Amino acid sequence: MKKTDYKNIVENYDKNKYRQGIKPDKDLKGYIDSCTAPIINVLDLACGTGIYLLNQINYFQDSIIEWHGLDASEEMLHKAKSKISSCRFTNGLAEELPYD
Repeated sequence: MKKTDYKNIVENYDKNKYRQGIKPDKDLKGYIDSCTAPIINVLDLACGTGIYLLNQINYFQDSIIEWHGLDASEEMLHKAKSKISSCRFTNGLAEELPYD
């Protein structure tokens, strides 16, 4: 099985044409619209460089949301942190979530 070393591609990751034009997440909108909690927590598993998060944060800016990003690559998280300050990023694996 081929394994990607993300520290070698992090600088070019966002430039991939398939990662451009992320639209608002309709499922997330449905959840937010139906949620009665005073604060909503949203976690992006394998958030990479934060492309999805940045787009959703901008789209849902009028909602009270605590944004979280989890990724196994410290290099990808470093890039995400440089773009997004309104998110809590955690280095970890989806198979071993470091949350309660």
